[in-house]
Amino acid sequence: MPTKYDLAIIGSGGGAFAAAIRATTLGKSVVMIERGTFGGTCVNTGCVPSKALIAAADARHVAADASGRFPGIATTAAPVDMPALIGGKQDLVEGLRGEKYVDVAEFYGWQVRQGEASFAGTPDTPLLAVTGNDGIAETIEADQYLVATGSRPWAPPIDGLEEAGYLTSTTAMELTDVPESLLVLGGGYVALEQAQLFARLGSNVTLLVRSRLASKEEPEVSKALAEVFADEGIRVVRRAVPTRVARSADGQVVVTADVSGGAQEFRADQVLVALGRRPVTDSLNLGAVGVKTGDAGQVLVSDQLQSSNPRIWAAGDVTGHPEFVYVAAHHGTLVAENAFADAEKSVDYARLPRVTFTGPAIGAVGMTEKQVLDAGIRCDCRVLPLEYVPRAW
Repeated sequence: MPTKYDLAIIGSGGGAFAAAIRATTLGKSVVMIERGTFGGTCVNTGCVPSKALIAAADARHVAADASGRFPGIATTAAPVDMPALIGGKQDLVEGLRGEKYVDVAEFYGWQVRQGEASFAGTPDTPLLAVTGNDGIAETIEADQYLVATGSRPWAPPIDGLEEAGYLTSTTAMELTDVPESLLVLGGGYVALEQAQLFARLGSNVTLLVRSRLASKEEPEVSKALAEVFADEGIRVVRRAVPTRVARSADGQVVVTADVSGGAQEFRADQVLVALGRRPVTDSLNLGAVGVKTGDAGQVLVSDQLQSSNPRIWAAGDVTGHPEFVYVAAHHGTLVAENAFADAEKSVDYARLPRVTFTGPAIGAVGMTEKQVLDAGIRCDCRVLPLEYVPRAW
């Protein structure tokens, strides 16, 4: 006989935890199934490790830069002990995983299963088939289900890329040596943060960008960030579309790119692909229970986060919605309240805050000027460069 719960959650990240906490406080029984490391992307391979390394790189950058900025101050920046730096990052990750996830689950008391989950049954009677990491199979039945499996780094089908090998934002943060040179493909927040991080750790960084840096933000932001990157020695090549990747005889990566209509070659010790992420749904057998997915594999949901099966919901990156841990957490709470308290709440991104942790950081909330104008709204816009703010000087 299947084990029965009010809510079965696949995944253990921010969306999963928010849903489990809220459902538990509503008096519901919850089981959470996780096949990998507890805690999801944010604490393990996203926000926490990247920001720890960014802070470390910033400290080194300040040391390298202070002598030129402040008369009478003499500082130097030695080469980075990468194994020690990565070890410190990992200690932080493991500490926060225990404090913010494992301990929280124990406090609220919901059930946790370590293993692979996929849907079984029919659209009318969905079930979860769970194969534990110990090999033991279990069938779980729930009144409601939540898919909160997150996303993973994605690489486009560039000729030769798989054979040549490449870094992602996850594997880059496990390197035991600082690459002497690094090519970064992409111009979004992950590409920008990682490019500056490694430049500040001592790499010679080249960024290949299809349009402009931070293309979803105001053009003035892109221009200011481009100036910062130029000052820090980061080469930015715009209108660059990679077409081929290979390894040379000396082990370097050679990327051929179409740059403004002509082919150019770029060489580096490593290449980091930061061209987006894709939802993790490939092994869930969603079709068996009537859950529709989009072209990128995302679970298609209503504005109340309900899938095409009314008993199955989705939260966080797996929906294809904005990829922020606080969005996932908001999703999780909203799902629990809609599923068990008939809240009928909808997601609304009109005032969504977002941050890119470059130095200086990019902070924004709500719509851009272009989005406002495209919506037919009149607006009066101002731009104030920081050179007019004495505190910034």
